[in-house]
Amino acid sequence: MQKLELRACEAPFWAQSGHAQTLWAHFLKSPILEDQGLSFEISLPDGDQLFCYYYPGRTDTVISLYHGLSGDMHADYMQRTAILCRQMGHTVVLVNHRGAGPGISAARHPYHSGRAEDVSEVVKALRQKFPKKKQIAVGYSMSGCIVLCLGGGFRGEHKPDGIITVNAPLNLGRGARTLGSGFNRIYDVRFVHRLRQNIDFKYRAGLIDQAYQIPWWATIYDLDQIYTAPAAGFRDREDYYDSCSAMHYLHNVDVPTYMLTAADDPFVIVQDYLDARIPANVSLHIESHGGHLGYLTKNKTSLGSHRWLDYYLGEAIQKMSLEFTAGS
Repeated sequence: MQKLELRACEAPFWAQSGHAQTLWAHFLKSPILEDQGLSFEISLPDGDQLFCYYYPGRTDTVISLYHGLSGDMHADYMQRTAILCRQMGHTVVLVNHRGAGPGISAARHPYHSGRAEDVSEVVKALRQKFPKKKQIAVGYSMSGCIVLCLGGGFRGEHKPDGIITVNAPLNLGRGARTLGSGFNRIYDVRFVHRLRQNIDFKYRAGLIDQAYQIPWWATIYDLDQIYTAPAAGFRDREDYYDSCSAMHYLHNVDVPTYMLTAADDPFVIVQDYLDARIPANVSLHIESHGGHLGYLTKNKTSLGSHRWLDYYLGEAIQKMSLEFTAGS
């Protein structure tokens, strides 16, 4: 896989740290789609449903977008990428993981970092819906782990034609423990708060039978032991982490893949990428500055904004779609 020729993400003076990149990228105003798009649901084998929204395009490529932990299709990075894909003429699909966003009332079981079978079902449905189009799956953070697991042959039969990941945690146990330490607790508290609300809603709505007692001080590491692991059928959180960490499957990824991460990501450890077994069809790009899903740059990119992540995704999508065209 050829590396992309990219301008570096030169951080502005006020976003020189990973935390500053992460926080400012979230709080700064970000464009959103003018309408929600066309909706369709995907019924999963266990009875849960995924709620998806799409915008038809004129090219031979369909891009499916998958959000991070506690997010949904309305996440700022999802919205910006969808706008970019539409401008490029591609069909774009925003996928809400089971129980997320508008699908909160349609899932008894939790989504987690190993739900490759769910992405496989999306790919299958999109093959039927757009049979002549090539598929690129874009996974952010947690979803990056999911699509890499699928690409490596874990829990799914239907793979996309290409994969792009942004700040995917490769080692779930290490990531969860890091998330609960030091200044990272500000992110951890937000994740746990939003997930606790989701779990409480499921119990009140009768979707789950058990009321999980999650202390106010709980971390993601705690929540995975109390709720995620048992509710998803794992023995405990270590079984979940060991089974679903993308580092175990990355070397088996057999579709063209672009991976992006930042050396200063506060809780996705860059050393995991440096230690990973990466096959020739996977291209890894590590930026010095970027934080977690941040990538703010002091100079405007070719897209006319200071969002270097959007520039990267545009380059990766264009390169991959052109390679599809050349190979067809």
